[in-house]
Amino acid sequence: MVHDGHKGPKKIGVNKEFLDWLTDPVLNGGGAEIDFGCYGANLLTWFMDGQRPNSVTAISTQLQAENNPKVQDESIILLQYDDAVAIIQGSWNWPIGRKDMEIYGLEGVVYADNRHDLRIRISEGYDGYDEEVLKLEERAAPYDDPFALFTAVIRGEVELPAYDLNSLENNLLVVEILEAAKESAAQNKTIELQE
Repeated sequence: MVHDGHKGPKKIGVNKEFLDWLTDPVLNGGGAEIDFGCYGANLLTWFMDGQRPNSVTAISTQLQAENNPKVQDESIILLQYDDAVAIIQGSWNWPIGRKDMEIYGLEGVVYADNRHDLRIRISEGYDGYDEEVLKLEERAAPYDDPFALFTAVIRGEVELPAYDLNSLENNLLVVEILEAAKESAAQNKTIELQE
């Protein structure tokens, strides 16, 4: 499960040019579904090592028509894989901004509360667990700065593996997932993805 959201671009005070772009369904592609859905689709594509989901089911709605008159500001995208399901929730309606992820396995769960704080819980009985708390360091250069990484890739100093978070392969699949999510929400049906 990937959660990304905040109060909405207008409420957090983004500049007018950025606000106009984010809330334009043609330029940006569609509100919170695209703005925050892309992060979840990107992380899940990386986590699933480039595996294409079998299907995409999405719902989206507009809860702040006064602030986002042309786009949806609430979105839930469900991805079905051969051996996993994933939920991406993107919102411009949450009172507190968040970017976090939960990964559930057979014996435990990992909570990535933010980019630095991880909690790993290993199951003990029905609802008990042993927890390990980790604090992640900032990534080493050039991975700590997207522009420095981009420059390093262009200069041939870094070669990105296929389906790396920053790779073309990953991001092409992200666009495919988001297009299917838009179609699913608009048609109120599950979209099967083709190989």
